[in-house]
Amino acid sequence: MLEIEEISNPTPWKEQTFKNILSSRTLSFVIISGQNVIGFCIASKVADECHLQNISVTASFRKQGIGKYILDTLIKRCALYELQNIILEVRESNEGAQEFYRKNNFNPIGKRKDYYKLGEQRESAVLMSLILS
Repeated sequence: MLEIEEISNPTPWKEQTFKNILSSRTLSFVIISGQNVIGFCIASKVADECHLQNISVTASFRKQGIGKYILDTLIKRCALYELQNIILEVRESNEGAQEFYRKNNFNPIGKRKDYYKLGEQRESAVLMSLILS
């Protein structure tokens, strides 16, 4: 997971961050091919919604439908908990991710100013939502 995160994120999470988050996240999972983690989803149940915090696929497995598979799996897990929607933040500059979520029926619902750290600067996040029921 750490290798995927290092490649995918300009400000990657640290190992301890993953450990802390995974110890309390009810909806998180990994995708394995052979003996290798090739993708992951970090998400948590908050009241009647899912907060999708991180989804990523290793570079050599991108554009093969694995991201869609991860998202579809998360949606099925949300149904088990009868969650009403999924919310997420995506970097304003990450147009590829925004397009991926739009293609999967997420809608932008707002912005979080200076949400992400980017070196010495900050970057805003686009807040997106998918209504599940």
